[in-house]
Amino acid sequence: MPESEHSHSALSPRSSPALLKPDSTHAPTANSLCPRCDWVTRRTSYSILFAVILAIYSYPAFHNAVTTRSLRVPAVSAPDLGLYLSLGTLRKAPDGGTLNPYYHISVPYPVAYLKFRLGPALFALLSRLFVNRLGLALLIWNLLLWFLLCLAAIWLFDRFLPHPHLELILGGVSLLTLCSIDGLWRLSTALVRHSSAPLAGGLPYIRPFTPQLAMPLLFCYLGAQIRAISRTSWRAWGLMAFLQLVAFASFPYATLMMAGTTAVSALWYVARYGRTAWGKVAGFLALCALVDFAFALYGTGGLHLSYQDHTSMFKLQLAVAVQSIGKLWFATAILVVATAMTKRLRPEAKWPLVGMGLANILFILGDAIVSERVFFFGDHLGYFYQSTILILFIFLASAYLPSDANGLRVVRLVCLPVLGLCLTYGLLVARAGYRRNLPYTKELYDLARWFGRGEVSSHDLVITQFTGSQYDSCEWVPLLSDAEVLYCRNAQVTLTPEQNRNVQRPREVMYLYFVGRDHQWLEGTSQFEQYGLYGDVSTFRNGGELPSRIQALRAEMRPQFERIEHCDPSIQAFFRSFRRVWIIQSRQNPLFVNGRLASYLDLNQQESIGSLLVLSSHPK
Repeated sequence: MPESEHSHSALSPRSSPALLKPDSTHAPTANSLCPRCDWVTRRTSYSILFAVILAIYSYPAFHNAVTTRSLRVPAVSAPDLGLYLSLGTLRKAPDGGTLNPYYHISVPYPVAYLKFRLGPALFALLSRLFVNRLGLALLIWNLLLWFLLCLAAIWLFDRFLPHPHLELILGGVSLLTLCSIDGLWRLSTALVRHSSAPLAGGLPYIRPFTPQLAMPLLFCYLGAQIRAISRTSWRAWGLMAFLQLVAFASFPYATLMMAGTTAVSALWYVARYGRTAWGKVAGFLALCALVDFAFALYGTGGLHLSYQDHTSMFKLQLAVAVQSIGKLWFATAILVVATAMTKRLRPEAKWPLVGMGLANILFILGDAIVSERVFFFGDHLGYFYQSTILILFIFLASAYLPSDANGLRVVRLVCLPVLGLCLTYGLLVARAGYRRNLPYTKELYDLARWFGRGEVSSHDLVITQFTGSQYDSCEWVPLLSDAEVLYCRNAQVTLTPEQNRNVQRPREVMYLYFVGRDHQWLEGTSQFEQYGLYGDVSTFRNGGELPSRIQALRAEMRPQFERIEHCDPSIQAFFRSFRRVWIIQSRQNPLFVNGRLASYLDLNQQESIGSLLVLSSHPK
């Protein structure tokens, strides 16, 4: 195609309303007769929608601030919140490594959570402006990210939908930001069966950093990809390279989604425009590879991919692929096929959408090919199901919606009720999530209140109670004091494979001993992963793998239980390296066995702090 002709194919929905649907005929509407009125109406509507969505998402934080009359700590809204916040406070060790925030040991090279932590690092810069106001800092961070999420979604729909009806965009953005497909499915099933069903676990993007930061980047990347294959300018390709680098530094799985989107788009682009297109695609791929590898290899030790037992990176498990295919996988596949077959979408928009959908349904099967214990594709790429399904559905709906006055009335009749239902559903989910997390928030507030007394020093050890993956109070100790913790399950993600074997495992055994476990429990249980390393048991699926793995774990932990049960001098020396030891547990459901604690500690005074019991002790 000649360059001059190519330049006229630039994507500009406003100047060429029929671009995304060649056979469309747009009848004038009330707003289209007055472009300025149309823009004012859209801007006002978008601003109101922004305000309502941000208010719904902020409900837990505001309610918590009113209840506790404090903004020192945030409302607990999602699992691992303390972990992600701690990643922003990391310090360098004297030997040049990274100081583990829980155990105060040097991590010689940046494992995944230490390498790809752009989100927490940026938040740390913001939090410095709000000393002793972590809750306020996190609220401002969240508001900024939620605003960018809404802005990116509106930009994507407003600029690239075949028929960007205002009501459709408002309904689409509310669906995308407030509704969980799984939650809606459970709720609708319960209504059909006349049974009760709890609301979804939380709003789709209530969790800070992941996937909160990745989604605006992905939406912008999708729009930039549509522009890139519609124009001759290098700027769209440059924007895509920047967006994928930011995604790579914060959540690499988003970069995989972007790569899949571009792979399909580039194939069509090169086939359509030939040599001119090939030069742009090759330049873009070279630039992305260069900056991503430079980032991955930068720093002490570069990038290491391994696991504590040296699991191979590649492992073929076809049974895992079968287990990964569920209703969301099929829904995405159906929408991908429908998008690829429709003639109502211009190729410049169709193939990026198909690429994003294909990336989701293919990469979600990645655990069947690469080691699940290393990458956990199914767990992390599952974040993208929600956005992929809804974006494909909204584009298809827009392509088939009529554009005349009668069609506009139909759009309003359908989309405005959807908007109202989404806002109502989102508010109910926000309230349910807050009430469900309220006990954890109160415990965090009590923890912060006690640490605020200043009795704990950097020479002390803190032992906290672990009750589940939803909330672990040890995650917050690095944010509230300079003390070391005995054991924190999430500490494993900031340790090397060798340290997980030599440091995390012995501390895990000490914790288990103090809560009543011993070698007899070890010989009879298979519930290791509840306390131990992620994927220790659940990722062993083929044949006799699981029994063999359980036997290997018992063989690994057995001598460590024997050491602590027989008061080995090395364990006594470990506790004697601390000035004081503090034991913190739930007042209503305490787990620690005082008799076992007394084997190594002189137990002193115990006091109640709200929902917590705090026991002070000295090493024997």
